[in-house]
Amino acid sequence: MRFAQLQMAHDFYVTYAKKARFATKIRTTTFDKITKAPINQAIHCNRDVIRESRVKAPTQKNTISATGCKARIYVKFDKDVQDWVLLKVDLMHSHPCSPKKAVHYHEYRQLTMHMKCVIEDNDEVGIRPNKIFLALSNEVGGPSNLGFSEKDLRNYITARLRNNNVNADVREMMSYFRRMKDINPDFFYTVELDDECKFKSAVWVDARCRASYEYYGDVVSVDSTYRRNRHGLPFVSFVGVNHHGRSTLLGCALLGNEEIASYEWVFSQWVKCMGTAPQCIITDQCRFKYHAIKNTLPDTRHRWYIWHIMNKLPSKLGGYRRYGALYVDLNNIVWNSRTEESFEDNWADFIDEYNLHNNTWVSDLYDDRRMWIPIYFKGEFWSAMRSTQRSESMHAFYGGYLHSKTSLVQFVHEYDNVLGFKEQRELEDDAADSKGEYTTSIFRDVQIEFVKKANCRVSTVDKQGSLVCVTMEEEKLVNDTILCVSYDVHFDHSTQELRCECNLFESSVYKVPSCYVLPRWSKKIKRKHTYVKSSHDISRSDESHVAFKGLCAHFYSVAQEFVGDDEETTLPHVALEETMAKLAAHHAKKRSESVSKTQTNIGS
Repeated sequence: MRFAQLQMAHDFYVTYAKKARFATKIRTTTFDKITKAPINQAIHCNRDVIRESRVKAPTQKNTISATGCKARIYVKFDKDVQDWVLLKVDLMHSHPCSPKKAVHYHEYRQLTMHMKCVIEDNDEVGIRPNKIFLALSNEVGGPSNLGFSEKDLRNYITARLRNNNVNADVREMMSYFRRMKDINPDFFYTVELDDECKFKSAVWVDARCRASYEYYGDVVSVDSTYRRNRHGLPFVSFVGVNHHGRSTLLGCALLGNEEIASYEWVFSQWVKCMGTAPQCIITDQCRFKYHAIKNTLPDTRHRWYIWHIMNKLPSKLGGYRRYGALYVDLNNIVWNSRTEESFEDNWADFIDEYNLHNNTWVSDLYDDRRMWIPIYFKGEFWSAMRSTQRSESMHAFYGGYLHSKTSLVQFVHEYDNVLGFKEQRELEDDAADSKGEYTTSIFRDVQIEFVKKANCRVSTVDKQGSLVCVTMEEEKLVNDTILCVSYDVHFDHSTQELRCECNLFESSVYKVPSCYVLPRWSKKIKRKHTYVKSSHDISRSDESHVAFKGLCAHFYSVAQEFVGDDEETTLPHVALEETMAKLAAHHAKKRSESVSKTQTNIGS
């Protein structure tokens, strides 16, 4: 028997061994002293000779007991004919060949292209390896039919999809940024390097995010508490609120460290990308952010999230004997103070009541009261970010995709997924909009405020021409006690302007004046970013995988269309068999041409 190439002889014996249920190994290969090309090779059963291992027994892996098996083949290169001839064949084994064990031999454990594509897709969306393995097992009727182990799957994810080297990781991330820039020139990215040209920080913003900033960039949340990546780099998210009241991404960054200079660089680059600074920005209590915003965004109104501060109460004040009453009173002062003066008076009484004069944390909170107490932001627009941590919701979303071993390139890839999800959600919300001025979700919020009018009653009415002053009393439940709180409401018939002490929208009119329907909440505004599709990295997989997925999608569409009738189902089967035969002939022809070309080169 002759073979055009050595590899063909090896493949022939391996195919036979797989059917006969044993594994092979190349025992010896002899090379020509002048050309250094192989001239003969011996391929044995892997249980051929008992040899002493240099590896200590307790640390050996995948050990296979040797039995001195003589099964083997010997091939030699025929210089006259320029091919490989099979000189010696021994098919007798000194051990039983086990079908059950053969499938677990390392030589036969391999992932098909279909399996690799499924693994990549599932790992990309955060499905754990053991769940991926179970899903693939169910697809083929059990783990024994897969042809690989769960460890092989994990190794593939580690070796192929994740990178331990931070420098290689950064290079992959930069390659991703360049591909995104090629897809859409409006994609923005910038990377900061240190004096040794090592990665420090990066900022990137999708083209759709840049376009949406025109409409949702008035109030922006910035948070950097998320660290779920292999290298522990803080992740900074810029988050706004869209016209449906949902969080929307306005950019991302990875920080080398959390220092003032790093934040200043990130903020300056982000504003450079967007063109203008936001009107308002909301963050946690990080002092580094505070000083960076003060230096780079001097005209932007800055406040802290109450959510972060109130969450610290149990750890900071939980040791006090009267903590329960303290917690209730503090919440009442923070949320229900009507004026700045009343807040300051109530705070002084609170400190005296619970003897907190020496508590440094509480003293600092009072000194920074203009950064977080609601009454100091009275009359300002914060797009419902006053008490809800928007970045936390984004973290919850990212948490479904990322974990502590996520590489940088995977991290930015998940940015694709988040953008795609948010884009789809906004399209669904737009399609479900109700009639009227407001988007559906915002209309429901306004509706709730109108329903609350049932808790209000008019005590006095004073009319002076087109001006109407109404004193309203609202019943509120405070500390299990119903209190009546009065508010003065002023309404001008001529201008349709309304003003209430609470600075929330309350009206006794039957139709909402158009001046109170802010454009950012209106569904009738044509927003440019809705015509910009978020970029998606189509090159993250191998080209062969992309082609494979395209063929599979074509096959699936054909199967779905003609699976209902037995006669119709037979036609695709026949067509596929014919196509396979043609492809096999084409492949053999190309291989023959390759061998002839090689022999011609050797002869010359």
